[in-house]
Amino acid sequence: MTGAAPTGSPDPLTSALKRRAAELGFDAVGVARVEPLEDREHLERWLARGHHGQMGYMARNPEKRADPRRVLADCRSVVCVALCYGPQRDPQRDARLGRIARYAVGEDYHRVMGEKLEALWQWLQARSPGVRGLWYVDTGPVLERAWAERAGLGWIGKHSGLLSRERGSWFLLGELLVSIKLAPDARATHHCGTCTACLHACPTGAIVAPYQVDARRCISYLTIELRGPIPRELRRLVGDHVFGCDLCQDVCPWNRFARAGREARLAPMAELARWSLADFLALDEAGFRALFARSPIRRARRAGFLRNVCVALGNRGEAGAVPALTRALASDPDPL
Repeated sequence: MTGAAPTGSPDPLTSALKRRAAELGFDAVGVARVEPLEDREHLERWLARGHHGQMGYMARNPEKRADPRRVLADCRSVVCVALCYGPQRDPQRDARLGRIARYAVGEDYHRVMGEKLEALWQWLQARSPGVRGLWYVDTGPVLERAWAERAGLGWIGKHSGLLSRERGSWFLLGELLVSIKLAPDARATHHCGTCTACLHACPTGAIVAPYQVDARRCISYLTIELRGPIPRELRRLVGDHVFGCDLCQDVCPWNRFARAGREARLAPMAELARWSLADFLALDEAGFRALFARSPIRRARRAGFLRNVCVALGNRGEAGAVPALTRALASDPDPL
């Protein structure tokens, strides 16, 4: 599957690369021509407003994020891939565990997509001796959504996520920077129209204007990236989210066309079937690391995750959680 109609007849290598990507399980692949991105100005304004919060890594080397030739000097093409996940919400699981973003209920996508991208990169090396390249899954100085838009995989929506008419928004992105010229795809066009459903759905008002997200108010940032306490005025608005948030995607009309994820490793972790929200408070550091060893939830670290659990239990107000909260207050070694 390709991202969009190509600008011309793709060369045999580009066509074969796309077929190989599909064989590896990617749901879409597109190629972007390497030119500086105009999105750099948007990034710089976002940083100047402080909307990145504690994510200091976003402020490092913004010029690299806009021009991959500052990452790979002889980069000539950016191959963008998408992997659908989109497991349906399970109300019973949410009631037991709190709300976990759909992408995070299974194995860490960095590992899953990384293995597929490494296989694609090795395939390309075998067919183009001497080619240089680097691949990333949400880990390098790459404006992944901007490059995916240029590669035809979708357009950046008003919630700042990527949207596709064929896949909605329930998909993950990865990139392969390569030193050879591949046939580029046509840039995606925008189709949000006058819809503002995502802005109205955000309980914390993090989408401060179309295409502008103040991460400091975003539930995903508050429950994953933020170190230290969640600001008191935002705690009630976090609800029972314990890792990430899907609310702006849940209401997006384009997700009527979302495709079911095919990657079994992104399915809900069987290990959590016996757990409840209050049970998590008994996890020590070793227990947390063992339970979430293969999960993206480990990114929040034990202190951050159990902070989220306490906030979620407080917002639910269930009397049955009081003993677990009391024990945590009295004996947990972490002040948070």
